[in-house]
Formats: sequence, C-alpha cells, structure tokens
Amino acid sequence: MPKKTLTATLCAIAASLTAAVSCVENDRSLGSGLLPDESILTLGTKTFDLPVTNRVSPSVQAANSIKMMVGTMTDPVFGTVESSAATYIVPYSNSTDFGDSPKLLSAYLNLSIDSTYYLEEDQKGIHQRIKIYRLLTSLDSTDMAFCNSLTSEDFSLEPITVSDPVIYGEGEIRIELKDEFAQELLDTTPEEFEDISQFLKRIPGLYIQTEPSMGTVGGRMNFLSLGNSTINLNYTLNDPERGITDLDTTESFAFGYSGYEAFNYFSTGSESLSNETPGEELYIESLSGIKPHIAAADLKEMLDNWIQEEGLEGQTIAVSRAELKFPYEEPVDYGRFDMEHPPYIYAFTRVPTSDNDSLYYYQPLSEVYNTSNYGSINRSLLEYSMDITAYVQNIINTDSSDINEDQDLWIAPMKYKVNISDTRVYEFDNYNYNKTVLNGPAAERRPTLTITYGLMQ
Repeated sequence: MPKKTLTATLCAIAASLTAAVSCVENDRSLGSGLLPDESILTLGTKTFDLPVTNRVSPSVQAANSIKMMVGTMTDPVFGTVESSAATYIVPYSNSTDFGDSPKLLSAYLNLSIDSTYYLEEDQKGIHQRIKIYRLLTSLDSTDMAFCNSLTSEDFSLEPITVSDPVIYGEGEIRIELKDEFAQELLDTTPEEFEDISQFLKRIPGLYIQTEPSMGTVGGRMNFLSLGNSTINLNYTLNDPERGITDLDTTESFAFGYSGYEAFNYFSTGSESLSNETPGEELYIESLSGIKPHIAAADLKEMLDNWIQEEGLEGQTIAVSRAELKFPYEEPVDYGRFDMEHPPYIYAFTRVPTSDNDSLYYYQPLSEVYNTSNYGSINRSLLEYSMDITAYVQNIINTDSSDINEDQDLWIAPMKYKVNISDTRVYEFDNYNYNKTVLNGPAAERRPTLTITYGLMQ
C-alpha cells in the first residue's frame, strides 16, 4: 500500500508542475523598452555595380630591394614594355689596401640572370643586346625613385664594356670591362672601403639598358637578383711594407647587394586601352601600365544615391564589411596562368611627392594589415576579392565637397615581404611583370562592391 500511495502522489505533483509551466506566457518584447529607439541596430547588405574605368599610371615607384628587371617585349594587345635598371656597386671588403702603384690586369662583370618572363615559348632563349653605363647621379636622390624620372643626363653615354654584350635569358655571362672604368675601381682608397658612403659619392653605380624593341610581337624580361652579380678586378699588388712584390690578386665588388636597393625604370605602351566607359573587359598591366581605376567622386555619388533612394538620410551607417570583387574568365592556356595572373591585386591610393606633382607613388589601403582578404586570387571562383571596409566608411562619412582625386582607387598587383620582426609589409609590385584581362562592367560576372552595414536612428 505505501508504494502505491507514493506513486500516486508523485504523479499528481508532476501533473501540477506541467500545468503551471504551460500557463507561463513568453513575452518576446521583454527588455525592449530599456533601450532608446535610436540605439536599435538594423542590419543589411547591398551589392553595387562598380563605377570602374581603365587608366594608365605613368609614374610609380622605381626602388625595390629584390631584383633588377631588364628587357623589352611587344604584346599585340598591351603594346610594348621596356625596362632598364640601375643599382649600386658595393665593395665586399671594408679593409682593402691596394698598396703602392697597383697595376691593372683586367676587370670583368659576371652578370647572373635569376629568372625570365616571355610572351611565347620560342622567345625564351632569344638573344638581347644590352649596354651598361656608369651612373652620374646618386640613386639616393628623391627624383631617381620614380620609374619615369631617369634621363640621359643621369648616366654616361659611353658604355663601360669592351663590346655590347648579349644575354640569352639564363645563367651567367662574363662581360669584359674597359680599363678606364676598371681603373676607377682600382683607385678606391682604404677610407672608401671602410666608409661605403664615400665610395658611392665617387661611383654612384651602374645602369643597364636593353636594345630598343624592333616592333615585332615577342620579347623577354630578364630578372637579375641582387647579390648574384659581381665585378672582379685583377691587379698586381706591390706593398714593400708587407714584403709583397708583383703579386697577382683579385678584388671583388657586388653589383647590387641585399640591403642596397635597385631601381627599375620602365615604360609601357598600354595607354591605348584607356577607357572611361569600359565594356566586357577590364585590362590590368603591372608597372606603369593600364589599371582599373575607381574615382572616389563616382563612388561617393553612387553611395549617396543609394542612401537617398532607401530613405536612410539622418541615420548612422556603420559598415562592418566592404568587399570589392573582380571576376575573370577561365583562361585558354593554363600553362601561362601563373605568369600572367598576379597572386594578389589590391586597392591603392596615389600620393604625389611634395616637390613635384607629376611624380606619384602608390600605397595600399591601410586595412590590408587588418584583414585576411587582401586581394588574393580565388581560382575556384575565378575572381579576385579584397576588403576595403575602412575606406568605404570614410567615403560615406565625408562630405562630397571634401572628396578629391587623392582618394581615387587604383587596382594594381601587390606583393609583400617579411621584415626582420617577421611582419608582412605590403607594397606596390614593381618587381614583376603581369598582364591580365578581367571582366568589365558590361560582363555578366562584373566587378561589384558589396557592403554589410548596420543602421542606427
């Protein structure tokens, strides 16, 4: 009997609890009155067709710390690109003494080609004639740091080589140097070996130039990595104080060296592709070539029109994400895919120098350091995408009268290097050559800007 009574009691308690719970109302508005109406956030997403044009960028930074680019190519679409390069000569030693009246025997340059870029396979090993000149202007000059700043007054018009050497796109070639230039190296004092800045005042460096393009389709770019090319000076050493008489010896100098920048001077022929109303194709060429360009004024007008059409005036728009997408079509030749498609493209602003408004350098938007979406290529989706959130927020918040061309966006190939603190540093890519066709604003898969935002009254 006691068991039956306990069971019945428990069942009664359970039934009463169930009835009590079923009578509780769920008030989903609970707490809503604690926040003022102006603090309630509404989320939304909007995708815009991008107001993009195609323009050339004739003045870009020339200095880099990895390699020199020398060559010429003519493309049936992008035209002719020519590149020449300059860099320092750096003594390997900081304590050499050439002794008393050293006698010059010979001098030669071992020029090392690291890699190449060519338009067609049969151009890979073509011969290209080069000329090497002595620089007359210091590369530390501000004006020398731009691709279009070198003039014939900045280098001697007399080559320092015995003959005009020919390169074939790979390996090393030995280039004999004239005695006049070799003697300049042999005149280096112990003080100049110890203090390189004194040496560079007397011998600023060398400049390499290829023969001009013949106008036919084809050609090759040659990349010379810094530190792999050397000048070897052979001489007879006489130093009675050290008991040395008529000793044949060699002193080496680096032509380009890690820690000392190289400067690539180039011109491109893609200006004919400039178009303020591009159709199904957008062209992007590295260096000073054609680029997708987005005028800040056009972007501001597009965003203001959207705000007005949606009746969002007077509301605070907080952009949590703004993403540019540039699709491209599947390439015909995957064998050249990596050569022609840069791994990263990103949005840059153009900054004029303070003393010359015709010389510009390009810097990526600062948010490249605060995102994982920094313009990398997506091969499966056939598109590039990049985060420009802070930039779009600033455009929305800026009055139209304060928008200027310095805020325009230029879409260009980007590279990065890792500094001594193991941090990535992003830069305009003036080391490599790329040419790529992207989808234009009239294509089915066209460039877009997508923003994710919040609204507060």
